[in-house]
Amino acid sequence: MNIAFIFALLILIFPIFVLLIKEKDNAFLLLMSLVFLISWIADELLLIPHFFTWSIEAIILILFINFILPKIVFFRKIELPPFGKHILFLLIYTLIGSFIYFINLSDILLGLRAFFKYIFLLIIFSNANFSKQSYKKFFKYWLYFMSIQPFIASFQYFILGHTDDLIYGTLLSTGIAAVLLIIFILCLIDLINREKVNNYILYFLIFLSMTIIPILGEAKAFFYFLPFVFIIRYGPNILKISYKNILKFSFSFFLALYLFQSFYNVNLFNIGEINTSDFLFAQNKGGIEAFDSQQTLAVSLSERFLSITSLYDAGFLGGDLKRFFIGDGIGSHILNYDSTESFSLNTKESFIQKFSLSNFIQNIGFIGFLFFCLLLFRISYFSYKASFNVDDKFFKSIYSIIPAFSFLFIISMFYTNPFEDSISFSFWFFISSLIYYPKINEL
Repeated sequence: MNIAFIFALLILIFPIFVLLIKEKDNAFLLLMSLVFLISWIADELLLIPHFFTWSIEAIILILFINFILPKIVFFRKIELPPFGKHILFLLIYTLIGSFIYFINLSDILLGLRAFFKYIFLLIIFSNANFSKQSYKKFFKYWLYFMSIQPFIASFQYFILGHTDDLIYGTLLSTGIAAVLLIIFILCLIDLINREKVNNYILYFLIFLSMTIIPILGEAKAFFYFLPFVFIIRYGPNILKISYKNILKFSFSFFLALYLFQSFYNVNLFNIGEINTSDFLFAQNKGGIEAFDSQQTLAVSLSERFLSITSLYDAGFLGGDLKRFFIGDGIGSHILNYDSTESFSLNTKESFIQKFSLSNFIQNIGFIGFLFFCLLLFRISYFSYKASFNVDDKFFKSIYSIIPAFSFLFIISMFYTNPFEDSISFSFWFFISSLIYYPKINEL
């Protein structure tokens, strides 16, 4: 009955898809809408079955058929995206482990989907010949989807009565929301004094982004990450920034930090009350017992610490050379929607599998992880140099943000899962802006 219902619904929706993607810009906007909304509609609002989250892959497939397949068939050549050769090397390297361990093709595809789906979208984007104006239009929509997150989170808290981890806007995770809001704040700061949007509206959105989800959603890492990302983005030009603007940002940040610590009665920068000798594997305890107000912070820190020690015990950090270089093969350990419902954090394997960094290394090895970091470093370095050589203020801003986003992507693996749709899509969407750099042949 369920299969028949889904099949009938697909037949009804397919013509709508066709109408929406007659213009290639509309296809990309539809994909962006699905990235930011479909999981929320399916898994929180329960308006459609979870099966429809696969519509993201369906749109990517349609884009592939439209932009890549004809070039392969008729020209036997496609345009590589920025750092395309490095990306292909990384993908080939990650597949080595899967072939050595004889992992099923279906599991390999699930692994590629989990970690590298939007790298394939970058390849599609590179061959779609979107204009600069189209990219700028896409970016305005990205800003719109980010700007509504604090308002939806406010609705979740004040109207629906949700608390803590359930305050995430449409993104289904306060961790994911925290990471993207940091990048959103950087974008808003760059828009100040551009005469595009009233500055007071921008200041208001910055303040909302610093408070609603980070505080009501108890996103601790937001307050750890934002200063570092801010320094990476603005450090080289800090002397050129108005002291008035620095004071405005600092006041908003420290006020948000004060409100958070007062709201939860926890000191984010005081771990003296946490006894690290008690970091033990214990079901439903997060591996640690701590004192009163610091307990939630202790649990968060200990769980992530234990995922790293589990990697070490399993040989992924040097004890087993095969695992050190190629892991267990991409697709070997992938949490899916069904498995997370019965997931229990009570073994070393579960600690590895739950957290993004340890799970990523488990699939591609520590050396594979280093190759991935090197790729992001090379992209960031080139973006940083490009930001000084481009006149368009819009692209200058994007290129300047990419190094900060890359750093945040890597460090957030300790905290949340940056390979989830909204972060991964956003990251490679930012990277795709390099296509418009006039000296792209220097890559």
